[in-house]
Amino acid sequence: MPHPTLMIILTLLILLIALPLLSVWTGKRIRAAATTPAAKFLRYARTIVILWSLTALALYALRLHNIDPTLVGLRPPRFWGELALGFIPLLAPLAVSFSRGRRALNDDYARALRAIVPAGLPQWILFVPLAASAGICEEFLYRGFALNTLSAMAGSVVYGTLLSCIAFGIGHAYQGRPGVIGATITGLLYAGVYLATGSLYPCMLGHFMQDIVGAWVLSRKLEDSASVGADTDTSAAAGEA
Repeated sequence: MPHPTLMIILTLLILLIALPLLSVWTGKRIRAAATTPAAKFLRYARTIVILWSLTALALYALRLHNIDPTLVGLRPPRFWGELALGFIPLLAPLAVSFSRGRRALNDDYARALRAIVPAGLPQWILFVPLAASAGICEEFLYRGFALNTLSAMAGSVVYGTLLSCIAFGIGHAYQGRPGVIGATITGLLYAGVYLATGSLYPCMLGHFMQDIVGAWVLSRKLEDSASVGADTDTSAAAGEA
């Protein structure tokens, strides 16, 4: 097997198998250990390094095949107004989040969220570059590299899209089942945006904004959940008295 093909296969195996398995393992660790600011900072920094390292590996694999990155979406959209399409996947999660009202989150889900959602200015300062890295790198890796490579291998854009989006969803297993389902759905929406525009730029911008807005919404949900939980405990104590 030629060296360039080995690099393509290696990168795909990491994206489709290694990262999802790592995410499942990380989710178990998050639920088993208490979250500290230091652990969260380390998790943010480690994720940034992994994302950019994999992006460099994918670009190297494409270079070995003499494939210009513009052929997998690293090019501006035909019309700059198409950038707005990247915000479409942001609408559904926002609508669901605000429609649920003020109620306590599932303990297991809340524990996973506290391990990744920023709390306080110092954590937000590092979370913003993390969100930018996720927006740029994950869209290139899954909507650009994996979708196009798998589509070429399978001879079907549908199969390439489904496989890349399922792997992308499982790659968010550390967020629990809601994270997997949500990431898979938004991955399909971003894939639709990419296929419609031929550019990853709208997806990257939308993904970045989704992570920022999503983190803000979830941080509010965690605060409300803690407040509701405290109110419930107080009411229960008063009833017992």
